Amino acid sequence: MIMNLTLYFLCLVLYIFSGPFIRAFLSSMSTTKLPQTDNVGLVIGYLERFLIIVFIILKEYTAIGLVIASKSILRFNDVKQDPVQHQPEKIDKQSEYILLGTMLSMTVGMLIGLLASIDFR
Repeated sequence: MIMNLTLYFLCLVLYIFSGPFIRAFLSSMSTTKLPQTDNVGLVIGYLERFLIIVFIILKEYTAIGLVIASKSILRFNDVKQDPVQHQPEKIDKQSEYILLGTMLSMTVGMLIGLLASIDFR
């Protein structure tokens, strides 16, 4: 019982600090200073990781595809409607940045979900 509570507490701490960790990692990967933004992307990342963790705990692995698909559709629509004045390099770099953030967020969410699903009986 104590081991499970400790593990859940560890998962909660990892979840809380995952946002700042991912933001710092993405900032370190960028050659230019990232613009200051509102925290919408941070909240989206937390929700994305939360859903992934819940789906892993419930053993609904295919549902994780819904999270990926919904985010991909949204991003594809953004790029399609706003071609950033026909500057393909900027679109490619922005897409790479978004893809890296999404993959890192999913990886962290999956690791926390797998950690949370360990059962010490």
